[in-house]
Amino acid sequence: MNTILALLLILLPTSSALAAPMSYVDRVKDAWDRLDANNLQVVDEFYDENLEFHDPVGSLKGRAKMKAYYQGLYKDLKSIKFEYLEFVTAEKSVAMTWRMTYATEKLNGGAPIVVDGMSLMKFGGPEDKVIYHRDYFDIGTMVYEHIPVLGWGVRKVRERLGSHE
Repeated sequence: MNTILALLLILLPTSSALAAPMSYVDRVKDAWDRLDANNLQVVDEFYDENLEFHDPVGSLKGRAKMKAYYQGLYKDLKSIKFEYLEFVTAEKSVAMTWRMTYATEKLNGGAPIVVDGMSLMKFGGPEDKVIYHRDYFDIGTMVYEHIPVLGWGVRKVRERLGSHE
């Protein structure tokens, strides 16, 4: 009898194997927290092969292009950190507001730059991965204001338009 009981204990799944699957919000946070220049396989785990992506810089289709996009984005970063401010979910969609703090020697003298933004992600496909991702953020705040001559011009335009930042 003890042998049968021991075999059952070995063969039965552990409590961690019985745990509920991660929520879409937790999947987003997990992927964004792990993604960096040395961990681009996260793109394969998180995004569907037929992903559609849009941001203020441009649009792309396909996971391979997304991986190349992240590779280019992360190659010159000294650091990047996301603070998740708010999440809204509906069925297989996640909308979130975030604050990104990043640093690169190429902008702002290497000092940190803070950018607020919002992302919308929709899950689907055969593996229930992200099939649609759209980022909304101010590209001026993220990049243009930190380029010497161009930054001066962007700040002047904001002043004339009465920006309240």
